Amino acid sequence: MNPRVGLLGGTFDPVHNGHLQIAEIAQDFCDLEEVRFIPTAVPPHKNLQALASFSHRAHMIQLALAGKPDFKLSTIEASLPEPSYTIDTLQYFHTHAGCTTDFFFIIGADAFLDITTWKSYRDVLQAAHFVVLDRAGYDSSEVKELIKMLGYEPDESSQIWYHSSFQKKIFFPLFPTMSIVNISSSDIRQGIKEKRLAAWAVPVAVLDYIQTHSLYV
Repeated sequence: MNPRVGLLGGTFDPVHNGHLQIAEIAQDFCDLEEVRFIPTAVPPHKNLQALASFSHRAHMIQLALAGKPDFKLSTIEASLPEPSYTIDTLQYFHTHAGCTTDFFFIIGADAFLDITTWKSYRDVLQAAHFVVLDRAGYDSSEVKELIKMLGYEPDESSQIWYHSSFQKKIFFPLFPTMSIVNISSSDIRQGIKEKRLAAWAVPVAVLDYIQTHSLYV
């Protein structure tokens, strides 16, 4: 079987326990050998002034992944053209990994709903399998309608969607017992600003780093 590598991109401002849980679920469901966390250098749809520096965000990811040998940091977007588009990142990985590696792009259902606004989104869907995840109790009908609109047909028994023209598939696992940590990076930043951050939201080493460098205050 070809090597199977998960790619989890985002601003990670900061990385939190929800990100780690999403990576773990995707790894288990798709039998991934590793998951690479890819912080965005210059996100095309966000205010750069509100972001912690790329260096800070990368350091926090490194701390969060300590002791998790299957999870790795990739800082490749810092050397790619700006702003950071997913299609450029995927093309880089294909160029440098060889044709035998299967890439699985891990994404939350809320972000996937915006995929038709992405640069060259049809090329993106043909460059990697997609693993779309969300928490228990989420209304999956909107995501399913979008996947159908994109031309995919479901295999309900395996929770995998297939396209007649694309080799790549969409994995949309729906488990009644799945409960992803209900937290966002914006919630964490606001909590730090208001001095009410719940310690369970981020790894201890990440929280220590935030406090040491007075981030988000």
